Amino acid sequence: MNSETNNICNDFPQLSRKISRLVGKAIYDFSMIEENDKILIGFSGGKDSFILTLALRTLQARSPIKFKLGACYINQSNLTQELSDIQTFLAKLNIPLITRFHPTFQIITERKEKSPCSLCANFRRGLLATAASECGYNKIALGHHKDDVVQTVLLNLLHTGNFKCFEPSLFMTKSKITVIRPLVYVEERNILLESERLNLPILQSSCPFGSHTQRNEAQEIIEYLEAKHTDVKSNILHALIKSQWKQST
Repeated sequence: MNSETNNICNDFPQLSRKISRLVGKAIYDFSMIEENDKILIGFSGGKDSFILTLALRTLQARSPIKFKLGACYINQSNLTQELSDIQTFLAKLNIPLITRFHPTFQIITERKEKSPCSLCANFRRGLLATAASECGYNKIALGHHKDDVVQTVLLNLLHTGNFKCFEPSLFMTKSKITVIRPLVYVEERNILLESERLNLPILQSSCPFGSHTQRNEAQEIIEYLEAKHTDVKSNILHALIKSQWKQST
């Protein structure tokens, strides 16, 4: 890394080597980023999206592969969110911010939706794909981490009898946009510790449905298993890679 790149990296918070290494490995293993990609980060203001953004910006500064970054914040409630800290953070990283509004929570409430998380995720992914298409991006980066992967596998096993999960890199034929998930090797606890170490301006979630969900229940089961089998999350991830995910290497 030359001195110019070093100076660029020093202009924003320095991500831990462990997270940077795991993100780099995921991007390499699943061929997530190519020359001249234009990547729109789904930026919720939570810890996952902050760490994802820092990881991609660090990679952008260091990698010989040239790609562009943008961020999109979707306001899914009727609340007016204070975004000044987010705008300052992204401006420091020289990442443009797009904002969109969608009455997701109102729709979920009116429909008395039994699976609010699933519907919310579908809405958000569709809104991000639309924003990406309108603004000339060809990829969307989402902040799903290793714990999300394991929880999704468990929920699918319990509710559908299938051992499956979302793909780390997936081309959506309808929108012609590719979704990438560079944090799939990173555990949530490492993301939390890193966000606290860097004192990132995490935005308080406005979701009214997050107090007790199926994912919370799945996480409790994983924590119980992990207390007895410390490698349970890594083993589930390894089995998923062998049986479903196709690595480029």
